[in-house]
Amino acid sequence: MSFIIGIRNFILGVLYKYILKPLIFLWEPEEAHSKLKVLGKILQSNFITRYITSILFGYGNKKLNITVDGVKYKNPVGLSAGFDKDGELGFIYPHISFGLAELGSFTGEYCAGNAGNRLWRLKKSRSILVWYGLNNRGAEKIAEELKDKKFKLPIGISAAKSNIETNFDLDVSIKDYMKTYNAFRDIGDYYTINISCPNTQDGEPFVDPKNMKALCDAINKDRVKDKPVYVKLAANLSRPEIKAIVTTCMANGIDGFVCSNLEKERDPAKNPDVKDPMPYHKGAMSGQPLQRRATEQIRYVYRLTQGKTTIIGVGGIFTAKDAYEKITSGASLLHMITAMIFDGPQTMSEINRGLVKLLKKDGFDNISQAVGSRNPLPPQEEWEKFYGKNEIEKKAVNN
Repeated sequence: MSFIIGIRNFILGVLYKYILKPLIFLWEPEEAHSKLKVLGKILQSNFITRYITSILFGYGNKKLNITVDGVKYKNPVGLSAGFDKDGELGFIYPHISFGLAELGSFTGEYCAGNAGNRLWRLKKSRSILVWYGLNNRGAEKIAEELKDKKFKLPIGISAAKSNIETNFDLDVSIKDYMKTYNAFRDIGDYYTINISCPNTQDGEPFVDPKNMKALCDAINKDRVKDKPVYVKLAANLSRPEIKAIVTTCMANGIDGFVCSNLEKERDPAKNPDVKDPMPYHKGAMSGQPLQRRATEQIRYVYRLTQGKTTIIGVGGIFTAKDAYEKITSGASLLHMITAMIFDGPQTMSEINRGLVKLLKKDGFDNISQAVGSRNPLPPQEEWEKFYGKNEIEKKAVNN
């Protein structure tokens, strides 16, 4: 069966590369996104189109089943936040071989996002330059529409801070996050607190451990039982910054981390995967330019936390090899978008099929056994020397 699905995926990939993608790329990126969303709504609207979609793009294997923080996933390959900003396509994702989908990011207030062009294709870099600015219809409105929906795969809720003010106010910002968190109390299977959107007016103020602790305190005060909470890290953090955020979050009940958000380094001398001239002076990149940094961040966070916390890996996943590298570096789950745009909707099926082959090659019976397998944890003495308690960690625990 795997061989037949491989042939199917090859044919679909060729059709997409030489026929569909050239047509889709005639549209401006945001226009193409809007039109394909309409197609997705049509495909998920009835049993017949969902069944046909499964025949064309589905794949499953029990070796990919994994339970993370009490949530059961059929496979670890998920849709990243940023694609379905208003939570409109949740019923089609399992039929194109996603094992999870993170919706949003949602904000407490309605956000129009940034003005003008907001997406650009970087074709040589296999990347999308993003300057959306968290456009969405607001958490309460979207939650009201989703409250009675029964999804066929685990759903993550990405919460971000409304992008409507240039000045940062800690109390106002925390209330904004909590408005989204509470609006989705009965919706979804986990929450991601997006502190790292690179396209907002007031930057990334929750990189400061004191601000992050205050946000953690607010979440813990009103915590939803049995639903894990993860924090999404910025791509361009230094090791000390990562350590400060991670140790603060771990000391205050956060269950894991999403590694990472979009890449801001545009200089080809510093990031050799940047191969296109930048079409705009703002924005950050998905895809290939993010791949190395995201994997390095996964490896560091996995070792820093002694493998005791959940990591969701995102950035530059185009093939099963890319996905497996992040898993063996320490990620239990994955998010992706860009490969679907550049390579077609059969990509998720092919990645999952390839993961099964890689598991067999390494002698693993289940994907959970591969997590961190090529990133061995240091002995306790070495861990204490390089990753152990410092003043930041002591403050995080004592505050």
